[in-house]
Amino acid sequence: MFNITRNGLDAIGKELGVISNNIANSNTNAFKRSRSEFVDFYSKALSSSPKTKGGLGTMLQGTQKIMKQGSPILTGSALDLTINGKGFFVLSPREDADPRFTRDGSFSLDASGNLITTEGFNVAGYTINEDGSLNDSSALPINVPLTIESNDGRTLLLSQINVNNRGMIETTYGLNTIVQRGQIALAKFNNETELKSKGSNTYQATQKSGEQILGKAMASNFGKILAGSLESSNTNISMEMVNLIKTQQAFNGNARILQSNVEVTRRLMG
Repeated sequence: MFNITRNGLDAIGKELGVISNNIANSNTNAFKRSRSEFVDFYSKALSSSPKTKGGLGTMLQGTQKIMKQGSPILTGSALDLTINGKGFFVLSPREDADPRFTRDGSFSLDASGNLITTEGFNVAGYTINEDGSLNDSSALPINVPLTIESNDGRTLLLSQINVNNRGMIETTYGLNTIVQRGQIALAKFNNETELKSKGSNTYQATQKSGEQILGKAMASNFGKILAGSLESSNTNISMEMVNLIKTQQAFNGNARILQSNVEVTRRLMG
C-alpha cells in the first residue's frame, strides 16, 4: 500500500508540473499544451505467472503535445505571421546545430536586414534567382536589404514590406520601387506530436516525428500565411484550472493516505 501511494504522489506531482506549464504559457504565441499519459505499474518477479505480479499503482509514461491550432490575434504588423493550417516556419539556428521549427511567427528585421525571431534565429525561405525564378531547391536564411541603389545612383530606403498568403515577400523602396525578395519556407512532419521541444517556443525533429518535409504555403497540403496576426496559445485556461483543482485534490488525498500508513506503521512498531 505504501508503494502504491508513493507512486501515486510522484505521478500526480509530475502532472501538476505539466498543468502548471500549460497555464504559465497560456499567453505565449503559438504555444501547444501538453497532456500527461499514465500507465499501470507492476512489480517485477522471476516467475512469469500473472499471480506473482503485484500492482504498484500508476506512473507517468510521458507527455504528448496537442498540436491543435490556436486562434489568430490581429496585430497589424507586416512581419507578424500566422500559419492557418498545417506547417511550421523553418529556422536556421547557430552553426553546426540541427534546424529548428516554430509556429510562432513574431518576426522582425535586424540591422543587417536578416529576418529573425525574437530569440535571434534566422527565418529560412527560398531566394529569387537572377532571372527572376524561385530557387526552391533548399531553404536559406532570408535577407531583406534595408537600402538599394536606384538606376540614377540615388540610395533608396526600405519603405514597406508585404507578405502574401503564399509567403511571397514583396519590398518597396522609396515611393514605388518594388522588389521581390523570395518566399518563406514551411515544413511538415509525418508525426508532428513527436517533435522535441527545445525552448524558445521551438522544436526539433526526432526519429518518431520523421524528417522535415519542406514546402510552400497553400501547396501540398500546407496552410496559408496570414500577415498582420499571430497564433495564440491553444491552452484553454478554464479547462486547465479545472484539471489543476482535480489534480490538487488527488494529491492531497494520496498525501493523507500516506500519512495514515506512516502513523499505523509507527503504532505497530511501538
